[in-house]
Amino acid sequence: MSAEVNRLPLSADQERLWFLQQVDPADPTYHLSHTARLIGPLDVSALTCAFQEIVARHEALRARFPAVDGSPSQVIDPPGDFGLETLTCEGSVEALVAGLAARPFDLARDRLIRVTLIRTGPEEHVLSVVMHHVVADGRSIGILLGELSDLYSAFCKGEPSPLPPLRARWADFVRAETADGESLAYWKDQLADAPPLQLSTDRRRPAVASPDSALVRHKLRGPLVARFAAVAAAARCTPFMALMAAYQALLAARSGQHDFCVGFPTAGRDGQEDDQLIGYFASVAVLRADLSGDPTFRELMHRTRSRLMTALRHRKLPLERLLTALDIERDLSRPPLFQTTFGMTYDASDQAIRLAGLQTHWLETGFTHSPYELKLDIFEHGGEWLMMLVYNRDLFDADTIERFARDFESLLSRIADDPQVRLSHLTAPSGAERNLLIHDWNRVAPPERRLFPDLFSEQVVLRPEAIAVSCGPVRLSYAELDRRADELAAQLGVRPGDRVAVCLPRSVEALVALLAVQRTGAAYVPLDPDYPAARLAFVLADCGASLVLASRETAAVLPAHAVRTVLVDEPERGQEFRRTRVRGDDTAYVLYTSGSTGRPKGVAVPHAALGNLLAAMADLVGATSQDVWLGLTSLSFDISALELYLPLATGGRVEIADTAADGFQQVRLIQQAGITHVQATPSGWRVLLECGLRDPALTALVGGEALSGELANRLRAAAGRLFNVYGPTETTIWSTAWPVPASLGEVRIGGPIRGTQVYVVGDHLELVRQGVPGELVIGGAGVAHGYLGRPGLTAERFVPDPFGSAGGRLYRTGDRVRWHDDGSLEFLGRADNQVKLRGHRIELGEVEAACEAVPGVVAAVAAVHEENLVAYLVGEVDPDGVRAELAERLPAYLVPAWFIRLEALPLTPNGKLDRRALPAPQAPETRFVAPSGDAEELVADIWCELLGLERVSAVDDFFRLGGHSLLAVRVSARLRALAGVELPILTMFTHRTVAELAAELEERLLSELSELSEEEAERLLDRP
Repeated sequence: MSAEVNRLPLSADQERLWFLQQVDPADPTYHLSHTARLIGPLDVSALTCAFQEIVARHEALRARFPAVDGSPSQVIDPPGDFGLETLTCEGSVEALVAGLAARPFDLARDRLIRVTLIRTGPEEHVLSVVMHHVVADGRSIGILLGELSDLYSAFCKGEPSPLPPLRARWADFVRAETADGESLAYWKDQLADAPPLQLSTDRRRPAVASPDSALVRHKLRGPLVARFAAVAAAARCTPFMALMAAYQALLAARSGQHDFCVGFPTAGRDGQEDDQLIGYFASVAVLRADLSGDPTFRELMHRTRSRLMTALRHRKLPLERLLTALDIERDLSRPPLFQTTFGMTYDASDQAIRLAGLQTHWLETGFTHSPYELKLDIFEHGGEWLMMLVYNRDLFDADTIERFARDFESLLSRIADDPQVRLSHLTAPSGAERNLLIHDWNRVAPPERRLFPDLFSEQVVLRPEAIAVSCGPVRLSYAELDRRADELAAQLGVRPGDRVAVCLPRSVEALVALLAVQRTGAAYVPLDPDYPAARLAFVLADCGASLVLASRETAAVLPAHAVRTVLVDEPERGQEFRRTRVRGDDTAYVLYTSGSTGRPKGVAVPHAALGNLLAAMADLVGATSQDVWLGLTSLSFDISALELYLPLATGGRVEIADTAADGFQQVRLIQQAGITHVQATPSGWRVLLECGLRDPALTALVGGEALSGELANRLRAAAGRLFNVYGPTETTIWSTAWPVPASLGEVRIGGPIRGTQVYVVGDHLELVRQGVPGELVIGGAGVAHGYLGRPGLTAERFVPDPFGSAGGRLYRTGDRVRWHDDGSLEFLGRADNQVKLRGHRIELGEVEAACEAVPGVVAAVAAVHEENLVAYLVGEVDPDGVRAELAERLPAYLVPAWFIRLEALPLTPNGKLDRRALPAPQAPETRFVAPSGDAEELVADIWCELLGLERVSAVDDFFRLGGHSLLAVRVSARLRALAGVELPILTMFTHRTVAELAAELEERLLSELSELSEEEAERLLDRP
């Protein structure tokens, strides 16, 4: 063989497998194996000769891949004797076979086909064939088994090889690839910003993915196969095309996504010359799903067919070249570009081994390692389809994948019944699951019909002398509060349906004002005196108030207006007054919330919704007349209504805090006033905890923002009972509740409260599957009237309820949640709190939770500033230490570029996080930082040489400079040659700057030196 043939280049796909083997030489993910049980008289000599002939015929099976200066080359060894390994096993053979399939190959030295014959009994053997994917593909296994059958039969008879000479050699096909500009342009356009597939998993994704996998098999019977194949044929699609469309539909159902990528294998063989050649011809192409617009399944088949055919025309562009061109961020937690593959083998008979005179049975092996999260292959044989689902065991349980297989079968059946079914209907849950999501998990007590004014009047009669409200030295009994409310109501001169703007701080007078407005049949509109004048002017004008209730002090901060004003501290002579009996549909209050367009919107909440909320919360906490609630919240924040009204509706007392700014005063008030119930946002609770709050008799309610696990644990330990409550203003304060257990796992927002229904839906308001992220919509007695004077926005956000009784409405929250098996909801974040950086969709809440899991971090907020991720931290922590912790737990793109320490998080008057007040990070350092020290200079020199640069800064990122996987291998090889230190390839991905890599190099060098004996160290120092 000539030197030209003996040393060959690698294809791009071979280079990628070679690189992955350098990263983890013990990883068997890319081993191909076939195992069969042989029963009968076996001619071992004929079997050995058959394999020797096969290896001699196929150059790829004699290939090795030594590295030269860190770069791989492909060397074809001459034919030689073939060694058949023989073993004996008296027990279970499965573990032995699995070990053989997983045993590492040395790509530089080993023959990359390994055959083992295991004797298990008289005339009983197990044959294990293992090849590395770098020299073979799936088609190659079929070729090998076919040639083995023919050669064994001939050699048993003493006959020569019956096989015709091969028409071509492996060396004819392995040549350096030429650039394909057209295909590259197509794929860059097609796959730009493609999001990863995020299936609903049983466990959280680890920071570094593992290939640990397992197999689930599921058979599709002949009648269904025939019906579905007929649907495919009618649409002029192959079964593969139609099944690919169905697979996309199922992935959409399991992820809630309509945009993701699926890999599919292509043979990579173009004609008769390579059809019978063993080698790594196959490649994986990419299909980007297009499920937009709620298509029918027939339309989805047509889209899939079109995209598959176009993809096949551009299939020769190697995946590694494509990944480099797309500049996909290195994410060690998942495979790049696509996380699942789908393949189909039409005639699986050539995958079965047949040896003359022997009974042969295929044994299931080789499915314990896979590079993908989920891999579906369908094998057609005898009119049936065998589904082979290989899944990642770090992410999924076997039961989940078995349900997945059954769901796929059900999906195919529904398609066969009606190919015109729309995707939203096809992917929606059905049967028992649909009943569970609509009815079982919404089985709550019926709505409360009694209204707050009536409940308060009952308590006035029952306990007139009991203290109803107190604030500092001011204390009013139920009778006094009732009388003062009547006296003020007589001065208002408003009619039912009017709106009264109440501009008062949290105080007894404010509570009197609210009760007085209710007795006129009008609705109150809170105006926070601390708000900017422009905001107050807008709300006052927008709500159309016919009266302003204020004090001398707060009236002075109001902007100029022409609305009649009554000052609560300058009482007027009232007219004869008679209470108006309110109805459930009457508006109780209008509360303004921030608008996404910058224009605040007023939410009109009816008395019936407020009454139901109070009854539901009384049920939840077990309200009694002994309860004392802390009135801590501004009137402009809707949760204040619960603090003020629930104790008055149940005979308890509300203690109004006269300041919200001083956490120490609040804690003292809780202790001295005998407070039993406190409600606050997570930010507010942090303040109280930092100020020393601890009361085992306290009932705590936390809501208004996402509750972190860290805070939940701290708060649960500080209070007797803790409820995590959730709800938007548009559904009246709280809609779900979750009693936080003492032993906390993941934080939930629980299930619906009394008179409330909650559903998780997709873009078209169809239910999504259990565990799949979707938008939370809320129905029932708590739904508000809508937005004041905004009919268009009201119609957009308050929609007809397709799941409940006629005439019902649902509010679209815009919050992303998912159901868990126990019927509780997990909050995943705002749909608009999802940011996109460098092609990655990032949930800021995920980054915040990871930061707060670091010891010492009291609170964290993530934000985006000028295309960079920023983390704001509260706590005595070293930002560099937090960065290092996150680098071990999160993919690189989720690790913030900046970490900024704050003394405390900025809060709005309502106690929520004020994102606009977060300080902007300083601009990044752009000046050149010269490498310093021997290690940094060595790393910089190697980078300059390999990257073709004149100079490299100590803070430059290897991959931002144009580095890639194979160059990372070469860097590691140079460092090993020049410094004598072997760095794992993964180090290049976790230590990406010159300074970081040099520090790691020095640390490893010192570690190795410390392990030397004194004599070895002296010899090393004496070496010239």
